[in-house]
Amino acid sequence: MIRSLLLLVAVLNLVPGVVALVPSRAEALYGVSLDRPALGLTMRHRAVLLAALGVFLALAAFDAAWWRPALLLALMSKLSFLVLFVVTGPHEPPLRRVALADAGALVVLTLVAWLRSR
Repeated sequence: MIRSLLLLVAVLNLVPGVVALVPSRAEALYGVSLDRPALGLTMRHRAVLLAALGVFLALAAFDAAWWRPALLLALMSKLSFLVLFVVTGPHEPPLRRVALADAGALVVLTLVAWLRSR
């Protein structure tokens, strides 16, 4: 069960990685046009970091030695986005979907931490 939960959150983190390769997908995922070079660079870099975290979580699903650091980084990522989302709102529907997905992932990651600690 823990493996499946980690893989679920890994996939959630891999999806934004598409923006690194196809920047035009940022509009559909986030409601943001990457027409300014600095914004495009920043969002594409964010996409790479999220995808890297997704790979890390997937590896942690199969190697128990990696689950703690992967879980910690994922929790920090999700929680920091949600805090920033709340303090900078209101936001458009695409970004609200991202926040809901991250909130769901936060619940799943908390469940994984609880299951692993038992």
